Amino acid sequence: MTLLFLFIIISALYSLLFYFLIDLSAYFLFLWIPLGILLSLLTLGIILYLYLLIIGQHTKNNRFLKHFLLMSASNLAIKFAHIKFIVEGKENIPEETFVVYANHKSDLDPLLVYYGVHKRPMAAVGKKSLFQNHFMQILRKTFTSISLDRDNDREGARVMIEAIKQVKSGINFIIFPEGGIKTRDTEEMVDLRPGAYKLAQKPGATILPIAIIGSSQISKVKLFKKKVIRLRILKPIRFEDYKELNTTEIGTLVESRINGEIKGATEAKI
Repeated sequence: MTLLFLFIIISALYSLLFYFLIDLSAYFLFLWIPLGILLSLLTLGIILYLYLLIIGQHTKNNRFLKHFLLMSASNLAIKFAHIKFIVEGKENIPEETFVVYANHKSDLDPLLVYYGVHKRPMAAVGKKSLFQNHFMQILRKTFTSISLDRDNDREGARVMIEAIKQVKSGINFIIFPEGGIKTRDTEEMVDLRPGAYKLAQKPGATILPIAIIGSSQISKVKLFKKKVIRLRILKPIRFEDYKELNTTEIGTLVESRINGEIKGATEAKI
């Protein structure tokens, strides 16, 4: 809402500038109002770009402005995709450092999770191909996200060690353990990758399972068709509850909880 308000203010200022300084009469209303809107979009984009480029990369990940910016972007994306977004289980968000594990069915899933767990700043682990262009590289650095090359085992191990260090330092993380979008034919997690669970296991962090229900609709239906997506934040799994398990067993535990929640929601609709 803040970005929208800022956009309206800038548009109005440009329109007034054209009207009073350039002395365009009301007959040219069709010209100076659209031009003001266009220039305001450009101005707002430049402001955000400069913030990300100059300020965002040189401040700590938990600073309010970074969190506010990503929350605003997430909210804008949700509204643009015409999503009715329902978040359940906010009381399960732990106070201590945690790692979110969730099913993955759309490119909007990271933003859905970030917006749903709105009280806490988070970084994310994403596949390398997501960060190929200049703008995505800036976003990655700004929000302390990790680029993971799943085709390079040595590089992947190095990156995971870096992410583990960040979790130890108190940064909360989002990771999708399936290793990408495997299928949109089911909402359930379909691929168990034990290595992903080292991100929580090594630093002894709390695991926060999240079930995203309905995000497969984003790619299956038209963009502006209304979609209902539920984000169910499940009870956290603390280190004391899984410290005796290996990563495969941890993955099976998390997967069973998430898929159980998804199956329950699916059966309730039938």
